[in-house]
Amino acid sequence: MRDEGERLYLRRATRGLWGRKRHEVEAELRGHLDARRRELSLAGLSAEAATRQALRELGEPERVSRGLAGVYLLPTVARTTMLGTVLGGAVFLTATTVSRGLAQVQGYQPGGYTLPAGPFTYLDTGSLRAELLRAGVGVSGTPTRPILTFPGVAAPVAVETGEEQGELEPYVRRSLVRDYGSGQVYLDAGTLARSLLNAGLSVRVRGWVNPELQVGDVALRLGTPAQPVDAYNLYSLALTGLARELGVRAPYSARWSGTVLSSTHTLRVEGTPDDVYALVSVLRSPPLDSAQGANPLVLAFDLARPGADGRLTFALPYDMFNLRLTGTVEDLRQDARRLADPSQRQQYASAELPAHALLLRLSGELAPQATPYTLVPRSEGSVGE
Repeated sequence: MRDEGERLYLRRATRGLWGRKRHEVEAELRGHLDARRRELSLAGLSAEAATRQALRELGEPERVSRGLAGVYLLPTVARTTMLGTVLGGAVFLTATTVSRGLAQVQGYQPGGYTLPAGPFTYLDTGSLRAELLRAGVGVSGTPTRPILTFPGVAAPVAVETGEEQGELEPYVRRSLVRDYGSGQVYLDAGTLARSLLNAGLSVRVRGWVNPELQVGDVALRLGTPAQPVDAYNLYSLALTGLARELGVRAPYSARWSGTVLSSTHTLRVEGTPDDVYALVSVLRSPPLDSAQGANPLVLAFDLARPGADGRLTFALPYDMFNLRLTGTVEDLRQDARRLADPSQRQQYASAELPAHALLLRLSGELAPQATPYTLVPRSEGSVGE
């Protein structure tokens, strides 16, 4: 049975074609999807995960639509060759790369240790080291502070975990997990990607469950069917540039707090299940152990993917109850100024003074200079549940 995400993809990919031509193209696309799904299922992916991966490999539906519209204006003989070109670059090349053994880094192996609260993407450092070496990346240092040398990059990259000071990073970041029972060390993928970005490398993430992390020409598949990981922490890095632009301390998710209290906001969009969206706003949340004068403002956010009905469900900090969606970053700057005024601070995010929020569609690019998101202009209120 075809799921809603696949049906929506096919409608968008065949936009501009009509009648018999549209049916022919849909049949062609379904054939490619079915073949790729079978390969991915044999590799251990669930039916749902195989469908998402096959659609992702096919490429953006608008790009496929533009290519197919041109192909079906050609004579029949030329059409077959060009159709293979349009779909082959998206399907067969990627499928070959994945099938030939794209590096798969194992996630956290459940054992006696309970993971900290939050959607952290923990990677087995032994598996990570083996796959980096296989991809041609030099690895030195220690499991708790690896130093990586990428092909074509002169300077090595130290993965900053806080270990060089003899202790781990502060509570919310939790860069490492040490399972003393098994002796294994696990590194948060967000910490790895952050260090690579700080070193000026190009970093991109694709997918959600067992995502692909692309660093320059090196690709790593994070997670395995037996030890899956998700990409929440990785996609959150795309918001770092916006936080810097607004002059606030850092992106902060309520999911990192370990509390069940949150303010739930539901929006609807026209998108595929593989799209990733962020809802962001400004929040006053002074660090508990910071030095006097530290910036008390953070960029509060949550990430979500649309369901089959296009519904997005975001969990923001509990006190962000009343929101006003907007289409301009300047409104969030105005909120930052409001939060600096004690007379307005008490009413912030109330019905009388709702907090402004932005809806962003994330591209998977993590470096600020690489357009990590697209602003989705909205003008509506949202009251949390």
